[in-house]
Amino acid sequence: MSHAQHRVFEHVHTVPDRGNVVPAHVHGKSVTYDKVLERGIEIGAWTIRVMRGSIANAAEMDALSDKLGISPPEMPFLHNALILEHKSSGFSYIFDAVRALQCVQGVRSDQQRVPMDCVRAMSDSSRDPAVACTILRRPSRRGVQVSYAKKWGESRQRALSSSPSASSSQPLSMTKSFDWTYSTTWPGMPGESNTVDVHASTVPITTAWDAAFHFGTDPVRDRIPIERLGPSSGEPILFYDDIVLFEDELADNGTSTLNVKVRVMPSGWLVLQRFFLRVDNVLFRVFDTRMYVSFDSQDAERDEKTSEVLPRVIRECRGMEAPYDAVLKRLPMHRSQDLSLLTNVAWVTEILDQMAIQNRRMAPMAPAPAHVPHAPGVPAATVESPDKAVLESDAWEGHGYCVQVAVLRQASDS
Repeated sequence: MSHAQHRVFEHVHTVPDRGNVVPAHVHGKSVTYDKVLERGIEIGAWTIRVMRGSIANAAEMDALSDKLGISPPEMPFLHNALILEHKSSGFSYIFDAVRALQCVQGVRSDQQRVPMDCVRAMSDSSRDPAVACTILRRPSRRGVQVSYAKKWGESRQRALSSSPSASSSQPLSMTKSFDWTYSTTWPGMPGESNTVDVHASTVPITTAWDAAFHFGTDPVRDRIPIERLGPSSGEPILFYDDIVLFEDELADNGTSTLNVKVRVMPSGWLVLQRFFLRVDNVLFRVFDTRMYVSFDSQDAERDEKTSEVLPRVIRECRGMEAPYDAVLKRLPMHRSQDLSLLTNVAWVTEILDQMAIQNRRMAPMAPAPAHVPHAPGVPAATVESPDKAVLESDAWEGHGYCVQVAVLRQASDS
């Protein structure tokens, strides 16, 4: 395999800082500017760019709140983004904060985007896989309560019990009108290469690339070869970056973060966007979106007519959740009192993964044949069929796993 030529670049852009507007008559100045650092790499037909700016200012926070209709997280980075572009096909893809927040429950209906729900997508054999991925399970309305919610609710219930209008049969809930944990299963946006301007009155749109991803059904080809991409491969890293999209400390009750990492090697590129949630004494959640492209022609598709090599973009989404106490019990014996491990995202994710594998091994085998989805141009294969009880339960909508593949053809062929 011959390695493609590459060029690493870095620029600084200036964008209007609308939070620090100075009247025009004062020293002849009207607007100050914020700096956004752009780093990236050009390799083969791919351009990969990382935008890094400062935390949102007061004006941007107000505009974001007005746009979403909810209180925004404490630390949104509205200028931060990872952008992937493929020149010959015209394919583009972006990971950014605003679109991810548009998937949070409670956002204004005209601004709401449809998040990924792998279990629902894998369950409906009557729909095309590309369409099924936009079909949601019934949203969970149980909410996430902080650890002292029950005691607080009981005391409030006693205080209100003397009121004739108070119903003792209805427990008092701390669930807000929106998901205060900012749980999001947004897997990124195909067909876009610009962040959202929170000051503009735009609404969510779909792009021609929304239907590009179809279920992967070949367990050998349609997967990200993590075993080939680790440190043991000895492959040099040509470009790497890690940016935060948003973060919130949940009023000192835990943490909610969304970040995205990119790594470019001579053999291909790998992206990991991770949503991580820790609600102290309640639960942990992780939702990962991984994307991978191999530069090896043997891993690509070939056009039947022209024999042209067509890159394949593999996207894996996976969500895991577990009670806080269940993870706490997994602390190693020599560090059983060291709660700092519970703030280590990598360690918690590894534990959740181990628990998910254990649960799958303990689950009873389904008596009926597994559901067989069909992806256009890909031979059918058997995959795991989701349990109907999961679809109808109040389980977190992000729980599940699916893998999709997009084959990138020349722009003129689309």
